[in-house]
Amino acid sequence: MVEHFTGIEHVHTDKRAPWCAEWWRHPEVVARLWALWQARLQADEDSSVRLDAVSDWWLTHWDRHAAILLDPRTGPFRKCDRTLGHLHETHGAATPGIDIQWPPSDWRVAS
Repeated sequence: MVEHFTGIEHVHTDKRAPWCAEWWRHPEVVARLWALWQARLQADEDSSVRLDAVSDWWLTHWDRHAAILLDPRTGPFRKCDRTLGHLHETHGAATPGIDIQWPPSDWRVAS
């Protein structure tokens, strides 16, 4: 999937990186690219019966994921820097995921 868009997708050239050269070190990016690739394979297969299948992939899948992946403020690469590198702001340490606490064993969903 990465090869698919490296030649056609363009990102801003400001210092804050909307794309990290070490994209594979970002689990969210890997998961999103895998989902995009699977959807693209399906679109290619469907294109023999649906002429808009590939166009639909761009609009429904790529555009939505790209908006998140390439967002320099909130995207997965927000702590990377084009010059200083992967996770520069956190000195290479990934930020913790969502904090979660499990409910007590006697907890039940209210009906």
